[in-house]
Amino acid sequence: MMKKMVVLLLISGLVLVTPHAFATAGGFRGGGNRSTRTGGNFGGGNTNSHYNNTGSNSYTSNSRSSRMGSRYNRNSIFSGLVALIALAFYFLKKSLKLPFRKREYYQEKTLNDSALEAEIEAIFLKVQDAWDKQDLRALSAFYGDNLYEKHEKILQKMSDKGQINHTRSVVLDGITRYKEVKDNQFEVDLYFVAIDYLVSVNSGQIIAGNTQERRAFKQRWTFSGQKGALQVEKMKEFKI
Repeated sequence: MMKKMVVLLLISGLVLVTPHAFATAGGFRGGGNRSTRTGGNFGGGNTNSHYNNTGSNSYTSNSRSSRMGSRYNRNSIFSGLVALIALAFYFLKKSLKLPFRKREYYQEKTLNDSALEAEIEAIFLKVQDAWDKQDLRALSAFYGDNLYEKHEKILQKMSDKGQINHTRSVVLDGITRYKEVKDNQFEVDLYFVAIDYLVSVNSGQIIAGNTQERRAFKQRWTFSGQKGALQVEKMKEFKI
């Protein structure tokens, strides 16, 4: 019943709003621009100058103010209807799970290759554990040379600043979008949650992140090699 009411509200709102759109654009905004240039009232143009120059123009002045007031009222109604429709649309989209609703986080593994999925997950968890401990040496066999060097430099910079980036309680929820990018290389999208925070070694104070709640991540990892001997070549972070 609630869904039907929301749909009806959305449709009726669209019908009511349509006639006011042109009046708002052509009247209210245009008047506002003129008053900005002349320094007159809000949307009033040169109304006061007409009234001050001659008494005969007072009626014209009031008439224009009246028209501006009606335009302002229409604009207020229009704004209210737009806000109401937006709210109805939000709840409709959320409750009905319409097909155009974006899925930003996947909790599924779609490779159809359980051995490959298991190997990717094992490497992924080892990398996270090594990063948490700030020591990648044991993982050199799972890293491509360029990425290994890049991550070592990042860890060294944090160490020089007396900082550690911890990644704990990691859970890999999704492995999707398998794509071969070149000979002997492929990429996949990884969806995972983790406790991620940056801490000062000396003071123990949290610089960034959260020590209690997991945060959701999406990354695209590029692997090279054959099953059983994969190496990570690239990691790309996506905002979700």
